[in-house]
Amino acid sequence: MFNLFKKKEGKVKVIDKIWMSQEAKWNGIVSLWKKNPGMVIISWFDSTLRQLELVFARETISPASLFSARAIHSSQIAGKNVIFAEHHPMRKKELEAFNQWHLSEIIVHSALDEPFFKHFGSDKIAEMMKQLGMKEDSMIEHSMISSAIQNAQEKIEKKVVTEQSAPSQQEWIERNL
Repeated sequence: MFNLFKKKEGKVKVIDKIWMSQEAKWNGIVSLWKKNPGMVIISWFDSTLRQLELVFARETISPASLFSARAIHSSQIAGKNVIFAEHHPMRKKELEAFNQWHLSEIIVHSALDEPFFKHFGSDKIAEMMKQLGMKEDSMIEHSMISSAIQNAQEKIEKKVVTEQSAPSQQEWIERNL
């Protein structure tokens, strides 16, 4: 009756880990990978993937499993810990991919100085967090933050009529908003 007791299909739990800066995010991702070298790290944009490759080449001697979301297949990530190095600006696109890859819970690492966050005034948030004593290499995680990010993605989706792909998050925002 009215689907009140039915389980929601395709529900993906998104856990957001927000860093003060991209440099802190890269360091955090490398640190996680060093604890679990079997981890798969996925990016939505080619420029992020290139940046990850540079960071890992500089910080590690072992190759990491770094992939573009466009080039990954569910068999490559089955049974592995997967993290994302950024959000895609459109939630619907993320959810379609997560469901296609059979992921029920994902972790996304983001930074307040990324173009997606800057579009929503993250400079003010970063300044307030610094005033509250948060250090540059700190990370925050809370379900309210994940909800705010989902709302921001949905606002962006409403503005995009036809998505123009781009090699970077910044270019995506410039082309689509």
